[in-house]
Amino acid sequence: MAGTRFRQVTREALGNILREVKIAAKPTPKPEKWVFLVGCYNSGTTLLSELMGRHPSISALPTEGHFITDQFLKDYDLGIPRMWVDREDIFCLNENDEGPDVARIKKEWGMRLDLKKPVLVEKSPPNAARTRWFQKHFENAHFIGIVRNGYAVAEGISRKGDPKSIKDGWPIDKSAWQWARSNQIMLDDAQKLNNFHMIRYEDLASSPQDELNKIASFLGLEAFPDLSTQNFAIHERNDSVKDMNASSIKKLSEADIAQINETAGFMLDRLGYSRLPG
Repeated sequence: MAGTRFRQVTREALGNILREVKIAAKPTPKPEKWVFLVGCYNSGTTLLSELMGRHPSISALPTEGHFITDQFLKDYDLGIPRMWVDREDIFCLNENDEGPDVARIKKEWGMRLDLKKPVLVEKSPPNAARTRWFQKHFENAHFIGIVRNGYAVAEGISRKGDPKSIKDGWPIDKSAWQWARSNQIMLDDAQKLNNFHMIRYEDLASSPQDELNKIASFLGLEAFPDLSTQNFAIHERNDSVKDMNASSIKKLSEADIAQINETAGFMLDRLGYSRLPG
């Protein structure tokens, strides 16, 4: 038993050494633009990243960037999956914060990116609270914020609560607050960003080519190739781009809707989403 444990520790130590060697040898990415996709959980950041990664000038990380670096604490590790607003003191960073090791983050991300491409894309929902910090430390940083109907998002966050941490999912009021507060921080901080472009999930789902070409214009790139006939693997579902709001909202009870209105009504109003009766 002790021998097995020793071999396991030795393998882990060797793996850590090899990782450090790889990071040290990796060149620091120097793209024309760093692009950060930000928005609340369940708002379409994964879909948007997958779509943008089809552009010939763009390389997008294959998963959320905060999972690829050891410089950011993860919501899952803290027992608050999809609920970073419970610890704003940890997740929020601005230009006055020293924060983590910038060079290391770039190298860790660079190991998973095609550095021949001029535009490098990262997406992590908690980064909605770090845009001002990224603007200071990442050259020519551009930000694309995506928002989605709060009823659908709150339902999704509640339903997808990690059973290891949240046995029956998050209460709907907490999920609604995660949506409202994360968007509030993102939109307020966007006023201090040099390059910020906002889209709606609903517009992306209904007219993906048009929305992507607006993004291309924002980034100074040629138009996207025709993606109308392509399917995309999003959260284990391989399908064309579709608006999934109706199926999510259908799962909400009247009490759920009333709670969302009470908790997040101010953000529904700010973003122009009609309140449902409840």
